[in-house]
Amino acid sequence: MRNPLPVFMYLLGVDAAQGVLEALGYRKVPRPGGVGSSLYLGEDVLLHSTGLWYRGVLYHRPKERFYRAGLPPYPPGVDPRAEPLSFGEGLAHYLPFIRDHEARVRALWGEGRERLLRHLPPLARRHLKDWKALWREDEAAPGL
Repeated sequence: MRNPLPVFMYLLGVDAAQGVLEALGYRKVPRPGGVGSSLYLGEDVLLHSTGLWYRGVLYHRPKERFYRAGLPPYPPGVDPRAEPLSFGEGLAHYLPFIRDHEARVRALWGEGRERLLRHLPPLARRHLKDWKALWREDEAAPGL
């Protein structure tokens, strides 16, 4: 699998704009310094348009890289002491969060993302096959 996260980041942006993140229990706070987009804080997660931090691993969207790092003071900063992770290791760390988030959105709305996936912006659209592969792998896994 390549990188499904550009699609997920776009979907999180839609969730933020539509109030879904707050409906799911995230707390919206202004970015420190009042510049840029808001931060969304949830249990063990920090969301921002430039990246995600989930349970000790930062996904830095501009570079499409993962780092083992403490909670950043605010994105998009990457602490120089942060430990770079392989893409596979970082993605494996994030998969439970991605799957749980999408299940919660489906439960809230009673539907999935099919409509939104038909209208992705070009950057995310290039990664649509990676996003779909993520869910095909789930369907193929025994016991699911």
